[in-house]
Amino acid sequence: MDNLINYFLRKDPSESFQEWYADAKKVEQNPEAMTLSTMDQKHNRPDSRTVLFKGMKDNYLTFYTNYNSTKAKELDSNSEACLLFYWHISKRQVRIQGKVKKMSTADSDIYFTVRDRQSQLASYISEQSSPIADKDTLMKKLSDADRKFQGSEVPRPENWGGILFEPYEFEFFVYGDYRINDRFLYKKSHNDWIITRLQP
Repeated sequence: MDNLINYFLRKDPSESFQEWYADAKKVEQNPEAMTLSTMDQKHNRPDSRTVLFKGMKDNYLTFYTNYNSTKAKELDSNSEACLLFYWHISKRQVRIQGKVKKMSTADSDIYFTVRDRQSQLASYISEQSSPIADKDTLMKKLSDADRKFQGSEVPRPENWGGILFEPYEFEFFVYGDYRINDRFLYKKSHNDWIITRLQP
């Protein structure tokens, strides 16, 4: 592998990712935004949406969701998923392939307690991905929940919690002039990472 790999990447892709993310946080508007792609088993087609990265935990990438949402149901059917971080100002992107599992209820509880109250209430009332008549109906549900828990803690809904994403492949991509981009693919083989430079 040429010297460029030593300039901005490490042998462990998780370390490289965390350094790139730290750099992105200094300049990007939404560095935590990541595209999550899953498979819609019913129609046999891919499905994507943007979710928020919530940090690394024991080499897992984490995010949180309603377990009754479309994405969670698709992940229940097929635990294979792909994450994509695109950092425009940094001229970098990271694509990550992996498998997911649900976070423990204890860890989900810990994160829920540190969220702001309005986010807690929104998670409590939302039947994510289900139809609703109009915005007023949604806001009434929010007001009702606010009154219900006035003066007390908002409990974490049983159908809301964390997702642990275990990577087995990373691609680090640096945009270059005239599309001479640098791309490095990490593939996990047993406990080692095999690194390959890819053509632009």
